[in-house]
Amino acid sequence: MADGPVVVVTVREGALAAQADQVLAGIKRMQAELDAGPLTVPGSKGQPIPNGLLRELRAERWLYARLVAPAAGESVAPPVADAVDALRAEWVNGSALSAAD
Repeated sequence: MADGPVVVVTVREGALAAQADQVLAGIKRMQAELDAGPLTVPGSKGQPIPNGLLRELRAERWLYARLVAPAAGESVAPPVADAVDALRAEWVNGSALSAAD
């Protein structure tokens, strides 16, 4: 018999780990696509809007954080800041407008 601690992985934990791996792979793919492309895209009237992948990436990161939370029932706060927040701050502060001129 082994002297170390015994780790028992339940079916639920195994399924959560598999799902977390899939979500993480999706996050990496989206991040690579965003890194290779623009953060803003033309909106319906030609105005610059955040790339839709930013919203999807934020949702996937939130899902991943929930999947790897240390214990069921514990609250996991969303990411403090991400690219969408940075873009929003630029537009609110007007720095994006002055940079575009």
